Amino acid sequence: MLLEGLRGYRGYPGGFRAYRRAFPTVELSWWHRVGDPRTIGRLKALAPTGFRFSVHGHKHLSYRPSGEERRVLRRFLRRFRLFGPKAGAVRLEVPEGVEPEAFASWLDLLEEVLKEVGPVALAFQVAEALKPLVRGRGYALVNEAGGPFLYLVDPEGPLPEGQGYLYRRHPSQAAPSALHSRAEVDPG
Repeated sequence: MLLEGLRGYRGYPGGFRAYRRAFPTVELSWWHRVGDPRTIGRLKALAPTGFRFSVHGHKHLSYRPSGEERRVLRRFLRRFRLFGPKAGAVRLEVPEGVEPEAFASWLDLLEEVLKEVGPVALAFQVAEALKPLVRGRGYALVNEAGGPFLYLVDPEGPLPEGQGYLYRRHPSQAAPSALHSRAEVDPG
């Protein structure tokens, strides 16, 4: 079964309190910054049992192995794991121009970090040249069947069979979603 939701709840009438009654999942944008632990806690507390939070991010990842990359990746994944049993998946969008050899080394780094922080469901949005590396490591590819789960973003055409996540942009969303402040999460 696919859990279907929106790419963020910004602009949804009634905010997150109404959104959580209409959808079983949401994709939050952690593109510019990772979520604040207090905001994650509030969202998690407001979400019903079975609700799943996925995240899209993060522009500060270079996809080149280094000590700084390890630190950024570790922080990003640890914050995501704060969602606990309400964690969905992480969509990592790898920029164009990353060479396969460098990406293979980065995947080695990722696997070392995952040993430290624990398992995380990952879906990669990558150029065609990198897809064999992602498949070979057993990760999901965005908008492609055949991985450990489906992660679909604004899909076109018929939906594939399987379990996972489907996120659509809501017409009211002019810009990508963001993890919002307390005022937007918990309106008076």
